[in-house]
Order: sequence, then structure tokens, then C-alpha cells
Amino acid sequence: MNDKLTKSRFSEIQAKTDKYILGNYSRYPACFEYGVGDYLFDVEGKQYIDFQCGIAVTNLGHAEADIIDSLREQADRLFHTSNLFYSREQAELAEVLIENSFSGKVFFCNSGTEANEAAFKLVRKYAVMSGIPNPVVLTLKGSFHGRTFGAMCLTGQAKIREGFGELITGIDYIQENDTIHLETMFEKYKGRVAGVFVEPILGEYGVIPLEENFLNKLRKLTEQEKSILVFDEIQTGIGRTGKLFCFQHFNFAPDVMTLAKGLGNGFPIGAVVIGDKFINYLPTGAHGSTFGGNHLATRVAYETLRVILTRNILANVPALSEYIVRRLKVIQSKYPKLIKEIRGRGLHIGVECTQATRPIVLKCLDRGLILNSTNERFIRIMPPLNTSIERIHEAMEIFEQVLGEFNS
Repeated sequence: MNDKLTKSRFSEIQAKTDKYILGNYSRYPACFEYGVGDYLFDVEGKQYIDFQCGIAVTNLGHAEADIIDSLREQADRLFHTSNLFYSREQAELAEVLIENSFSGKVFFCNSGTEANEAAFKLVRKYAVMSGIPNPVVLTLKGSFHGRTFGAMCLTGQAKIREGFGELITGIDYIQENDTIHLETMFEKYKGRVAGVFVEPILGEYGVIPLEENFLNKLRKLTEQEKSILVFDEIQTGIGRTGKLFCFQHFNFAPDVMTLAKGLGNGFPIGAVVIGDKFINYLPTGAHGSTFGGNHLATRVAYETLRVILTRNILANVPALSEYIVRRLKVIQSKYPKLIKEIRGRGLHIGVECTQATRPIVLKCLDRGLILNSTNERFIRIMPPLNTSIERIHEAMEIFEQVLGEFNS
């Protein structure tokens, strides 16, 4: 009787979703009721290991006690007043972001795509105010920067941009990790490159890390051309790669950095960190957000950063990453015809397969392991930063068993 009741709950939710919600998502067949740490539980009571983290969002897992306490405390006091007034929560969060990244100022918004829209407007405003003739913004061919119109136009993947009519002009795309093509594009648009957007790891395109020599060349060229270098750290930021921000693995800082996803550990918030040289190119009235930086979101984000920075979380990421990669390489040695390549940095790990990966991820879901299939033949593995070796072992056991069923 109880089994029928719980199964009917999912069926009812699925039916209401199909009836009332726009069908623009290809959803996996699960509906979650609650989460604890790196576990999720669905409406039927089934337990899952969450190694997707809401697409690199819940970097501290679910129901982290200190974050919940801060949310409740702030909810009892104040949700929202608007950016017409000062906010203690905003000021404290901005201070932590600047003190742990690079000197500048912060703009708050609600999401990653909004952060990239703001950064795009900053670059365009800089071009206009600096008198750059016919300015061009460069991004990477495999990039993904969001779904709003401007962010979509910045995205290099043609499939994301197709079907929406005429796009924003003055954008062109560089082949990632190709320094010759990079130099060619700067030569082609010499004196016209207002800015360059890059993800230090191309997540949606298959977890492709940008090589250090490519990034160093890019930094040199942007400095020579007085172009704004924007790091889209929406997916790589907030500890995902083992540093608080991925740019910290290199010997330079970007001019601008966009953040979201893990910043609120599941609570919607976005931010743009703008270096000192460029803070005057979004003057008063040039951009804004009604909900951006509201008291509740910034309080939760502050607590998320406090937890990450005051516990031994970042220091453990390299060891956890090494263990996962080692296990994956053992699995690859067993199924070399199925697994083509393993790559990534920290706990942002991709497995490139030789066949479609959605059926593999669906089978893993059925066995109680949540992963993410992207770009048809890639699986992304993104555990919480505070997961354990024991949980990784459990997950890799399931993953290996499932891959064995698909190996041919």
C-alpha cells in the first residue's frame, strides 16, 4: 500500500510538471524530497549519492548546518530592501570576495548568466568610452556563458545560438588551446579587441581545461592591446578546482571575474568582481538589479565562503581528486573501448566516452548515483568539496558496474 502511495506521488508530480511547466528541459526521472551531506532522497524514499551537485552548485552538499542557521537567522530579520539603500550583508560579502581574489569592487546579481551580461555590458561600455573603433569581443568556440541573449551570443557553441534570428554583432570565437589561432585573431582585430571572455575549464563542452601556455599568451595579448580579460568562473569558482578561484592556479589575475553557482551553495546569487582599472566603466545608472545582492542571498553566500575558508576543505580537494582520477583510470584500463579520456582539475572531472552517455547516466541514477551527461558523449563528475574517500569509493563502484554493462 505504501509503495503504491509513494510511486503515485512521483507520477502525480510528473503529470503536473508535464501539464503546467514549459517543456524546455530534458529531465531525469527522479524527484527529490530532501538532502543530507552528499546524499539526496527522492519522494519514494530512495537514497542517491549526489555527484552532480546541482551542476556544480551545492559545493558543500545539502543541509550544511551553519548555512541553514544563517539562512534562518537572516530570514527572521530581513529578506529585501533594494539597492537604493546600504546593506551590511552585501558589504561583508564583497569584502570577503575582494580580499580573497584581486583588488577592485563587486556587482551583485541573481545568476551566472546575469553576471556575464553585466560583464558584457562593462566591456562594451569600456569600448565606447575608450573610443575603440568597431569593437570586437572574443570568446572560445567551445564556450558556454549562459542563456540570456547577450550571454548566448558570447557562447561559442553554435547549437546554443541557432534559431534565434539575428545575433549581436562584434563577437568572434577563438579555438581553445590553440595559441596560433589566438594570435591570428588578435592580429585580425588589432586595435579593436575590447575584451575576451574565457572559462578556465570548458564545462559544458566536455570539461576541457585551458592550458597554461594558452592562458599566459592570452594574458600577454590582452595587456598589450589594453583589452579586458574576463574569467567566467561561474562553474570553476568557489573551490571547485581546489583553489577558491581557478585563476589562482596561474601566475596572473584576470581583469574581471564572474561568479554564481557555488557562491550561494544552492541559494540563487551571482557576482561580478571588477579590477581597479575598470571599475569606472559601469558608472551610476549604467546597470542594476532589483533583487541582486538582497540581504538573504548575500548572507547565505557569506556563510558559504566562511565555511570553505575556515575549514580544511580546499586543502582536501587535491587528494579527493587524485583518488577519483586514479579509480577512473583503473576503470578505463578495463574498458578502453568505452572510455576515451579522463580530464579536469580538482573536483571538476570529465569522462569522455565513445558512445552516448545519457543512457549510462540514467542507469547510474537507477542504481543510486547522480552524475551529469553533457555534449552527448561526456560525463561530468562533480562531488561536494567536503565528500569523503568512502563516498567516492561507493560512487566509483556503482560507476564501474554500470560501465561494465555498456562495454562492448
